[in-house]
Amino acid sequence: MSDDGYDTSVDVDGNGTWDDHWTESDGHGGHYVYADMNGDGQADFIGHDEDSNGTIDAAEYDNNHDGYFEQHTGDTNGDGWQNTEVSDNNKDGTVDEAGQDTNQDGHFDEKAYDHNEDGKVDEVVLDRNLDGSDDYDAKDVNYNGTEDTVTTDSDFNGNYDTVHYTSNEANPFAS
Repeated sequence: MSDDGYDTSVDVDGNGTWDDHWTESDGHGGHYVYADMNGDGQADFIGHDEDSNGTIDAAEYDNNHDGYFEQHTGDTNGDGWQNTEVSDNNKDGTVDEAGQDTNQDGHFDEKAYDHNEDGKVDEVVLDRNLDGSDDYDAKDVNYNGTEDTVTTDSDFNGNYDTVHYTSNEANPFAS
């Protein structure tokens, strides 16, 4: 609890237990929530509760505890669930991956990745039937701006069973 009476609970690492944290007013009716997840005395999580209602509206994560907050999550519809995320994994100031949890089940069912860090999407992964398991994966393996392979779980049984190659260069079995 903060000095001004604000109180909330956070499970930063998602392990089902409340994490130790401290809070402070943002001076505009909201509160910041901080957590030190590795015990070094520095915040590895910063959440912002814009209206002090006890739910985090946006958060920043330093997942590898190096002092750089590489991941940002947000609650875009105000219901208390973080349903969007963007990450800058190589610290260059641009987004390397983005995701959206469209049905808010805790699984990001739309994800895009920039693996070679050129500012373009190289892979798209989807959970098309929203069952918590990815079932579509499209990749630009040669980074030319066009998808080269599309792999799907066409019957949604948990096994990828369809592969489509968009060019003979991408297909290792092509003659």
